[in-house]
Amino acid sequence: MRLPRSLHWRVALAYTALIFLTMGIVSLYLVNFVRDTYVANLQTSLEKQARLVGEQATALADGGQGGAEELGAMTKRLARTVGGRVSIINTEGDVVADSLQPPSELPSQLGRSEVRAVLSGSVAVSKGMGAALDGGGDVRMLFAVAPIPANGGVLGAVRVAVPLSQVQADINRIIVAIVVSALLVAMLSVGVGYLLFRRTSRSVRAVAEGARRFAEGDLGHRVATASSDETQELAAAFNGMADTIRRMLRDMSDEGNKLTAMLDTMEDGVVVIAADGRITLMNSAAEALLDTGANDAVGSRLVEALRDHEIQQVAALSLESGQLRQAEVELLPQRRYLNAIATPLGRGGSDGVLLTLHDLTGVRQVENTLREFVTNVSHELRSPLASVKAMVETLEDDALEDGAMARNFLGRINREVDRMNLMVEDLLELSRLESGQQMPSLAPLNLSALVDEVIQEYDERAGGVEVRARMPSEDARALGDRDKLRQVMVNLLENALKNTESGSVVVSIDAGEGLHRVSVRDTGAGIAREHLPHVFERFYKVDRARRDGGTGLGLAIVKQIVQAHGGDVSVESEEGVGSVFGFTVMRG
Repeated sequence: MRLPRSLHWRVALAYTALIFLTMGIVSLYLVNFVRDTYVANLQTSLEKQARLVGEQATALADGGQGGAEELGAMTKRLARTVGGRVSIINTEGDVVADSLQPPSELPSQLGRSEVRAVLSGSVAVSKGMGAALDGGGDVRMLFAVAPIPANGGVLGAVRVAVPLSQVQADINRIIVAIVVSALLVAMLSVGVGYLLFRRTSRSVRAVAEGARRFAEGDLGHRVATASSDETQELAAAFNGMADTIRRMLRDMSDEGNKLTAMLDTMEDGVVVIAADGRITLMNSAAEALLDTGANDAVGSRLVEALRDHEIQQVAALSLESGQLRQAEVELLPQRRYLNAIATPLGRGGSDGVLLTLHDLTGVRQVENTLREFVTNVSHELRSPLASVKAMVETLEDDALEDGAMARNFLGRINREVDRMNLMVEDLLELSRLESGQQMPSLAPLNLSALVDEVIQEYDERAGGVEVRARMPSEDARALGDRDKLRQVMVNLLENALKNTESGSVVVSIDAGEGLHRVSVRDTGAGIAREHLPHVFERFYKVDRARRDGGTGLGLAIVKQIVQAHGGDVSVESEEGVGSVFGFTVMRG
């Protein structure tokens, strides 16, 4: 049977084995001691009996009563007393009397060393083991031989023998008694020890179970013990330790949660790099900036997780020098501009480096946008201003005297001024929309009627282009600013007519879930794929459209108005096929 591998059972088994081993050693010692003592006592007793028989045989011989019958009767009485066999042997080695067999049937005993020793007078008493008197050899005997003294000489010998089987039986009974007593004492000791151990180990098991549950995350578990238990101090110490660890973990968890919340809400990327170059922490902002995942990056080396050489160099220099390092880098192909700051942790960077990444992309985009805006405005204003200046200079050079030329120049000047006024108006409106100063006033309106109104206005000015509407069967009701939405449709329709020399322009309304989608489809020249992401940017013009007199702000205004209504804009186009501009507005 396989025993449980627990402290309780191991200690119990060790204790039981020790008890039984001790009792076994004691029992073995007692058995040997009792056996040796018993044999020694028996030999001493046999020796006394033999001497007594020898003295009695001498008395019988001296009194003339030493006949064979009297000696035989004496040997039988003594044999019954000692529980063995008694033999009387004369100096010639013949058996004179025997308690078991007639003397005539017994052989001479001179061949036995112990008999010769006693008859020769060299040994007073002989003890030993030998075969039975009948010479069978199958019975082992324990015997004592004593001389029969007479007038300073020896008349013969007396031998008293006890079968070893009888001696061993007595010894076996004593051994059984000792073994049984030892077993009873051992079992009693084990029982008492088990009760004492069980009482003590109950609290030990409770502490072990508490430690196991505590290690598994049950921080609220506590060990309960009786007031009289010997391990009460151990349980109290464990419970105190558990309370301390729980408070420390709670404090650490609170601090960790605060730190995690701060790192996750930071716009700057944070990467902690150990002294061996491995990443140990990365927040979500760093994941987005470096276009990598924290699960893949944490635990790996910086050179493996990030391929940008400049950031690697900044971190490596800070690790080597133990000083702060900073650099502005550009990540490709994301086209991100980052300010990388490497701060050493610990003394001389012994604990690693804190790498902070600040995204400068928005700043660079604003700078580029502002630069492009100034360039575009300068470009758009330079042409009309140069034209006005040239015509004014011409008028100053006596062109006023030519009435027809003067009127022509004044008309052209007036149109250029109107164009610049329109650009300024669009710029101001776009600025107000982007800053949120001019928010639309939302109200229910009939979107179908508004589309029909705009189409009828431009149908007469469309020339060879067919302008028509595709409406749902029921009027489309929307929620929005009528004037702003009208401006959106006007801008989209003008853009479609401007790029369509022949064919058709179709304005359609499609009802969706909570939204209406308004689309303006033309059959014009279309827009190249590379221009599509930029068509809603201010002052952006496709090359074919640079000949027109537009400001380049119409689609940018469309985007701002639609987004202010909570919708979005879209464009689809294919060169040589046409374009589809669309926007969404909430259903009313």
